[in-house]
Amino acid sequence: MQISKIWLQDYFKQSIDSVDLDRVLTMAGLEVESVKNFSDLSNLIVVGEIVGLEKHPDADRLNVCQVNIGKKELLQIVCGAPNARLGIKVPCAMVGAKLPEFDIKKAKLRGVESYGMLCSANEIGLSDDSEGLHELNESLEAGESIKDALSLKDTIYELSLTPNRADCLSIIGIAREISALTQLPLKPEIIIQIESKFTSTQIVKVEDSESCPRYCGREIRGIDNTKKLPDFILNYLESTGIKSINPVVDITNFVLHEMGQPLHAFDHKKISGAIVVRKSKSKESLKLLNEQVIEFSGNELVITDDKGPIALAGIMGGETASVNQATSSIFLECAYFDPSNIAGRARSFGLNTDSSHRFERGVDFGNTLNALNRASELIIKYCGGECSDSIDCGSVLPERHPITIRTKRVSDILGVEVPADDVQKILKALHFKVEKNSDNFTVTPPTYRFDIAIEEDLIEEIIRLYGYDKIPAISPVVESNMLRSSHKDKSTYSIKSIFSDYGYDEVITYSFIDKEVEERVHGNSNYIELQNPIASQMNVMRSKLWGSHLETLTYNINRGQSQVRLFEIASVYKKNKLEFEEKMIISGLVYGAHTKEQWSEKKRQVNYFDIKGDLEGISVNSFDFRVPENDIPKALHPGQTAALYQNEILVGWLGRVHPALQQHYELMGSAYLFEFTLEALTHKKIKQIDIPSKFNPIRRDIAVIIDKEISTGDLVKAVKNETIPLVMDFYPFDLYEGEGIEEGKKSVAFLILMQDTYKTLADHDVNKIVESILAILKNKFSAKLR
Repeated sequence: MQISKIWLQDYFKQSIDSVDLDRVLTMAGLEVESVKNFSDLSNLIVVGEIVGLEKHPDADRLNVCQVNIGKKELLQIVCGAPNARLGIKVPCAMVGAKLPEFDIKKAKLRGVESYGMLCSANEIGLSDDSEGLHELNESLEAGESIKDALSLKDTIYELSLTPNRADCLSIIGIAREISALTQLPLKPEIIIQIESKFTSTQIVKVEDSESCPRYCGREIRGIDNTKKLPDFILNYLESTGIKSINPVVDITNFVLHEMGQPLHAFDHKKISGAIVVRKSKSKESLKLLNEQVIEFSGNELVITDDKGPIALAGIMGGETASVNQATSSIFLECAYFDPSNIAGRARSFGLNTDSSHRFERGVDFGNTLNALNRASELIIKYCGGECSDSIDCGSVLPERHPITIRTKRVSDILGVEVPADDVQKILKALHFKVEKNSDNFTVTPPTYRFDIAIEEDLIEEIIRLYGYDKIPAISPVVESNMLRSSHKDKSTYSIKSIFSDYGYDEVITYSFIDKEVEERVHGNSNYIELQNPIASQMNVMRSKLWGSHLETLTYNINRGQSQVRLFEIASVYKKNKLEFEEKMIISGLVYGAHTKEQWSEKKRQVNYFDIKGDLEGISVNSFDFRVPENDIPKALHPGQTAALYQNEILVGWLGRVHPALQQHYELMGSAYLFEFTLEALTHKKIKQIDIPSKFNPIRRDIAVIIDKEISTGDLVKAVKNETIPLVMDFYPFDLYEGEGIEEGKKSVAFLILMQDTYKTLADHDVNKIVESILAILKNKFSAKLR
């Protein structure tokens, strides 16, 4: 949005020259994108009139123009603008003129000399319009400085407004803001009253009062739409980038930018019957003022007469009832349209108009009739005619509810103490209705502030006016203490490093998988289904990682990998009635050859015992590998699976992939899966440090006969769990079955290593320890000394 400083000055009692508008507006949240000071424009840019025009002899797209600049001699200028023609007046930059982008010099174009340049609005910095020459009013005098002709002793500010500040889409809105920020007093607001000369016969019906809560209108007869408007109106419009069309349209544009209220004038003689505000009918069409023909879907709000649509409400009028210079009677429309019904409509037709820009953000519904009167006043004043009484069709308008603001809450949010008197002063400066209740205030925003609804909105207004620069820059003070690190816990990073040392590659996969994979691989039918999955094959949360690992395996096999060893530490998710459970686990997969092909070792496929050895090393022998007692996971082979126990608690599984899955994934060899809880590795046992002994350890070997089905590991575990004093180690070193051993039995030889820190053990001490070990084996496993 562009605003003129001279136009702004009209609304203040005193000069605003001392105000740094660029900084004041930007610091208040109304960002100033650019500032154009036309007082610096070169005096060598004048009004030029094309009085002669010939085609360039050597260029089809160039014209050789003879330009009158108020001197006896004409200037010859070569011009390529498509709208160059006899009789028009345009900005003419003479040799030596300094334009914003370059300087004008005498030149020769295709052999023809050119003594200046005819300019577009963009080339002299008036606007971004670079489509052809900037055509000036015919009444301007040739040779007059462009600064004087267009009253360009002005500064134009281009603002970038956020969508919530619709109240600032007008000169008066910006003036209100500047007054509140600088305490410069505004001139009193004038409520305009229009004397009606006759009663309007125009019938207006609002069928969709929800989309159009207020519709005002008035007939004006006997106007002369060929008259010239005062220069100040045309110059003000020029400063906002609006070109003059005809007096009536220019006045509606003037009021739009002055008050922020869009209006539309219909040629009253072209209206047939009643004006009806309603929703469009499907397949209805309308030719707009820009000659674009649109077809309605049935959801758009339109203004119609008996013959059909005559305007797209809040966006653009139609050509059928448009105003031109021959118009002598108009119906002037001024309405409030609900923003939610206008938003997006213009863009759906490839349009973006000043009216739609304001209506979709919110227009002051309390100023509708006053804006109509303002436009009517200007039309009568400059175009003549007589006004009818006003038509005001009203319905349920938006309400501005009182909001309570607490001064303590202001301080808590801003982090700076704002006195209650300052709070009250700021709110009143913004023209809010304020009632004080102790240290709190009850505030009612005006009708033009659509962005004020809650206490936080008011607090934002307070800091805008109080000043962001008054908030002290205080560095945060934080106690920087060393984080405690328990020597009993392993970090996730160290666990990953251990797996990497064993030759495993870490993978990171999505927590979402296909529902079919969750059922087929994980055997889970009570899955957590996603309401908005990122892909159709990622529609449930996984309860295990194996499905992701099998897909990763096939991905690698298809790309020539024959040896795959991978692991992942991630969360799995389960649903238990109405509750959800999330647990961190370590999971992995091994497939392919045990080692890479080499001459020193025969090639063989990886097996269960290879992975068991890896997990024993990684867990520092804290896992017990047992035959499963309960149902095994669906993904594992029922005869080649081990349950992992730690301290008599089931913590995980290790096993070969089920043959059905092996066939489904077209695996040429066996694949092995494992998983266990992350807690099983994070808590490590702290080794007890004893004083080194200077005495030699004593070794005793024993051989016992036990049932063949008994695991040797169970015997070792039973002895170690008793923590017999002076026993340093106890492990098997020989296994015998055969001659001399009865059927169904086996002989296992164990080494017992004993040592005392302070003395050499005597025979009776050693015998006592051996007897206690034999007693344990006999009582628990019915072992017999061989």
